[in-house]
Formats: sequence, C-alpha cells, structure tokens
Amino acid sequence: MGTHDLLQDSTGSTLRLDGDWTIQEVSTLREALLDALSRNNELRVDLSGVTSTDLSMFELLHAACQSAARDSKKFVRTGEVSEAASKAAMLSGFIDYAPFRDFWKNEECHVQDDHDRG
Repeated sequence: MGTHDLLQDSTGSTLRLDGDWTIQEVSTLREALLDALSRNNELRVDLSGVTSTDLSMFELLHAACQSAARDSKKFVRTGEVSEAASKAAMLSGFIDYAPFRDFWKNEECHVQDDHDRG
C-alpha cells in the first residue's frame, strides 16, 4: 500500500510518494494530486520511495502533467526515481514516450513543461 505526504516549505509543495502505487491505490493518488495541484502553482513530486508500481501510476502522473500545463502550472519531479519506478517505466514503455521521457531521467530535478500546450 502506498502512502503520501504533502510537504510545505519556503519554496513550495512536494508530494512525496512511498510504498506501492498500483491500480488499488490509484484513486488515493488521484485525489492527492488534484488537491495539491488545485492549491499550488507549482507542485513537486518525489518518487524516490516508490517500491512497486504499475501503469496506472504513470497514466495518472501524465494526466497531472497535462492538467498542470493546461492551467499554466508547473509539475516538477524532484529527487531520484526509485529503482522500482524506473524499471516499471521502462517495462511499460513510458520511459520511451517522447513528451514524457525526460520525466523519468534520474536527475536531481526535472520540470515537465509545456509539452501539451498547443
């Protein structure tokens, strides 16, 4: 089962995900993302504690990127991507999906920018 914490500091908000984020937990993650994006112009998500995941988490994160771009907000990935999330992204094909590919690179921080704006 996955857990999440919304951490606030002087630079903004970070949604930290820990544990398993599979189809059983996706509704909880959806609500957390919707709530956090509605209250913040920039939201960071930390996937370093994800121990297991499936395609549902990737689809939800991609939808959050699209919603943030549509609403002129930023959706930022911060910290390392856990090994489990990285492997699942590779197996699911999300790591190769061009508009979203950089989100999964293990860099200190990645901003998913305006790829969905027309």
